[in-house]
Amino acid sequence: MTTQVATICFPDLDSGDGAVIIVRTAGEAAGLALSLEKGGDIEVFFGSQELDQLIEALNKTRELLSGVKPVV
Repeated sequence: MTTQVATICFPDLDSGDGAVIIVRTAGEAAGLALSLEKGGDIEVFFGSQELDQLIEALNKTRELLSGVKPVV
């Protein structure tokens, strides 16, 4: 069974192209899809160990960005 967890739409800060992140589960795997409106798609599936590593990396990235003005 596949469950869609989140869909996040935003402009890519590098290209300005429309971008989408889709997070879902498929059985025992986590799925992450990245899509650029004009640049193609990729979807990968991974286990809970890699999910923990991704969460840790994103949390560290968030900490590093704290206090940094966003590029607009």
